[in-house]
Amino acid sequence: MRWLVVVLLTAAGQVFAQESARQWLDEMSSALETLDYDGTFVYLHDNKLETMRIVHQLTEGGEKERLVSLTGSPREVLRDDRVVTCIMPDNKSVMVGMSRPRQPFPVVPRDLDTLSLYYDLEDAGEGRMTGHMTRIIKITSKDALRYGYRFWIDRDTRMLLKFDLTGVDGKAIEQVMFTSLGVGERIPEAALKPSLSGDGYTWYRQENSKPKKTSGTAGWTVDRLPVGFRMINFQHKRMRQDSEPAEHMVFSDGLATVSVYVEKLAEGEAAVTGLSSMGAVNAYRAQVDGHQVTVIGEVPRDTVQMIARSVGRKS
Repeated sequence: MRWLVVVLLTAAGQVFAQESARQWLDEMSSALETLDYDGTFVYLHDNKLETMRIVHQLTEGGEKERLVSLTGSPREVLRDDRVVTCIMPDNKSVMVGMSRPRQPFPVVPRDLDTLSLYYDLEDAGEGRMTGHMTRIIKITSKDALRYGYRFWIDRDTRMLLKFDLTGVDGKAIEQVMFTSLGVGERIPEAALKPSLSGDGYTWYRQENSKPKKTSGTAGWTVDRLPVGFRMINFQHKRMRQDSEPAEHMVFSDGLATVSVYVEKLAEGEAAVTGLSSMGAVNAYRAQVDGHQVTVIGEVPRDTVQMIARSVGRKS
């Protein structure tokens, strides 16, 4: 009887911890989207430290956001609900209407019930971060084919103050941490304006930046994917001006995302093969039936390699 009581209490505690973790993650996602904030954070990856400023405001017309690099090249990204503008002084170019670039903060889906099929959600208690009391929430993969996540969420505002992307060994691969943050304060209009005018730059405009819906016209298939991954987007994309359009398939489990590109090689063209990495992003390239196959995503190396080796023509 004593053993049964211990088992029941342990199970009840685990359920409570998961429900608590879900609530904190849901409120964190809402805070990132709806609160007005202006903060400076550091981004650690590949043994490099970048400092960035983010300004976010929710208006009647939707979200507005400005992301500015404070170290290195003075890059800027401005976003609203309709368009994204990337200003890049290094090559004197401005890109408008591109797909939203990789963000410093992860996008946690609202459907946490589905997510819990592939990840364990854990409320790991309280901790102190940048002078604020926080709740530490962990998302741990149930297999070795995806990364884990750790969040330090402000107890009062529910804002994300620190984030770790962790490998299968639990060690941080990337870290994002606010060093200063103002929440709920009035955001001056000038704070959301670019400091770089773009005068004399080359402007590139993508008219149709919305991704196409999944189509059943793909000529290639992926036979091996981590459990829970499904195709969320398919389109033909021209990778080079002098090449045929490549097939681009996007797969996701709701948190991690992987892209698969299949491009026909020109006559006499050699394929690029092998693994490459940049921070948490891994890519694997292979040659399949006269085509260059490239798999890239924020997942472990074994995952992109497994997927690439399973790509083949539809029968």
